[in-house]
Formats: sequence, C-alpha cells, structure tokens
Amino acid sequence: MAIDGVARQAVTMRERPGLLYIVNSLNPGGTERLVIEMGAVFSGEYRVCVLCLDEPGIWAAELRQRGVPVYCLWRQPGLDLSMPAKIARIARVLRVSILHAHQCTPWFYGALSRLWHRSPRLLLEEHGRFYPETDRLLRRLVNRALIIPLSHRFVAVSADVRTRLERYEGLSAARTEIIYNGVEVTAALSGEERQRLRRDLGLEPDAFVVGTVGRFDPIKNLPMLVAALARARARESRIRGLLIGDGPEFGAIHALITRSGLGDAVRLTGFRADARRLVQCLDLFVLASFSEGTSMALLEAIAAGVPAAVTAVGGNPEVVLAGQTGWVVPSEDTAALAEVMRVAARDPGLCARYAGAGRQRFEAEFTFSRMIDRYRALYRSLGAGSARECT
Repeated sequence: MAIDGVARQAVTMRERPGLLYIVNSLNPGGTERLVIEMGAVFSGEYRVCVLCLDEPGIWAAELRQRGVPVYCLWRQPGLDLSMPAKIARIARVLRVSILHAHQCTPWFYGALSRLWHRSPRLLLEEHGRFYPETDRLLRRLVNRALIIPLSHRFVAVSADVRTRLERYEGLSAARTEIIYNGVEVTAALSGEERQRLRRDLGLEPDAFVVGTVGRFDPIKNLPMLVAALARARARESRIRGLLIGDGPEFGAIHALITRSGLGDAVRLTGFRADARRLVQCLDLFVLASFSEGTSMALLEAIAAGVPAAVTAVGGNPEVVLAGQTGWVVPSEDTAALAEVMRVAARDPGLCARYAGAGRQRFEAEFTFSRMIDRYRALYRSLGAGSARECT
C-alpha cells in the first residue's frame, strides 16, 4: 500500500494506541499463524497493522479479511538499509506506540528505524533459531552497541531460545522474558467423524497412525521420521504414517518414502487448511526437528489429546516431559524413535496416560488465553494502554 493509503488508514484508526507487528512474510508457518491470531485478538484493543519485510505471503488476505491492514516493503536480498527509514515513516504516519518484531531480522530493522522515529517502544519476540547456528562476534558487538540499546523488551518462546539469544545475539538472559506460545483448543471430533476422516485418507480402521503437521523444511528433519517409520513397520505392521503439510522438502520426502518402500503405508496430504482437525486422526504425533522454539503444531496435537514423541532439542523438552507426558528421544536417534513407535502401538494404556497428562500440562501452561494475557500485560508495561483503558 502506498504511503498516502497508510495516511488515510491512520485517520480512521485514531481512537486506539497503534501496534505494528513486523514479520518477514505471512506465508504458512507457526510464527505467521501466531501473528494472525494475535492480530485478530488485539485488533479490538489496538490499531493493529502488520508490516511484511519480504512479501505479503498467502495468509495476508486472511488478516485483511479480518480488518487488519497488511503492508509490504519488498526487502532486497542482503542488507537492505532502506528498510529502517521506510519502517519509521509508516510508524510515524500510523502513530504507532509499539513495534512488535517477530524474529531477529525484523528486530534488527525495527531497532534501526528508531534512529529516524524514536517514539515507538520496541519489543523483540524470538520464536526459534537457525540450525546449525554460527557464532558471529561482529553481530553480538553490533547488537550490544546499537540494536539492544534501541530496544525495550525481549521475549523468548522457550528457555532454550532465551539461552541462544544470550549466546548468539548478545542479549542478557536476565532481561529476556519467557512467554510460551499458546493455541486455541479445536473442537473434538466424534468417533464416527474421526473414522470417516481416516477412511478418506486411506487409513485402515485398525491402523496405528504416526505422523506430524508442519512445513516441510530441512530443520524439521523429516527424513528421520520416515526412517523411523520404516524400522518400526518392520516389526509392527499396523503402523502407518500421515504427514500433513507442504514446503520446499515435499518432493524430496515423497521420493524418500518411495525409496523406503513406504508408498502404500504413508500418506502425504500437502497443505491442509483443516490441519488442526486432521491431527486428531493420529495415534502418535512426532516432532523430529533439529531445532524448535515452542512448536504450535505440537501444542495443537497435545491439546487435541494426541500423545507426542519429540526430539530433545529446543523447547521440545519444555513442552513434553519425558516419561511423564510423552516420549523424548535424542536428535537423529532413528532407532530410539522407531522403538517409541512400536511401544506406543502395543500399549494403548500408556498412550492414554500420556495424552491425559499432556492435556493437563497444556491447560496449565500453553493455552492461548494465557499467552494473550501475558502479552497484554507486556504491552501495557510499555506504556500503551488498550482502547478500553483510553475511553
């Protein structure tokens, strides 16, 4: 949208404090889904807008349909030093009170924008980290000398992410608050509807279905999941796979499934808008990632009463407590993950106990309302009261 369009939007939204979410894009992903859901909730209290640095993404239309404006700056590859001035101009026109940067690249440009326009308070929320990470001294020095002093509050979605922010970005752990992601609970499927969905997916009534939901990205280590499925099925023929999602690795995973002789045993759905319902078709949810923050898909599975097995990376062990609410295996330990699949398929009582304990932990720590309350308090601490406080 042109800047004059931004100005017209600002005129119609003056009664509430301005909240600008800065993201890379709104293409499907856990961070992006969270931005959409937070934007929808807080649009009743703040003048919420979303600014995409790279491209709007296919989910931008959903936010716009909800009445939340989405702008895009079309960032150029590499270090694009035109970004800070553009962000500052939009923030000034929209009279933004808070810049909420999701992940470190938006944080970097958001912080520099305050050299042009000092009024907004800047919040970093880090969702996850690259894998493998590289320790760059120059980046830490720049952050400590310039970016951190231009920022006000820091949030990590897990204790592991907080540790990594300290090590790789130079942030103080003492200044970084942990706010776990939260998800809404999807209505439970009836037994009949669950069986119908499984039948539509080509899954037999007595199959033990193991799978995952998410973007097909290298960081998710889907080859480990496929390899574990192949090993587990060699000893437990009832095991089937259901992989829900799409992404750059989709073709490679499809080819790997074929090479592994799993073509008739593993279903690939591609992107599904009803993924939250489909996850209830699983008997065991698996997250084999190399790195995670607090996985939205994992939380959705646990909220739906599906027992989970995860790798011991990132925030996974903070969500799934080993031997209490699910299984936690070492990263890249295919044999261990295959054994979990076999044990789960043979012990429905254990699965039920883990599912129940996981749901209790979800209700205590990971609900959407709990997360929203934490961010509402954080926004107020930055000096931006909601519309209800301004009336």
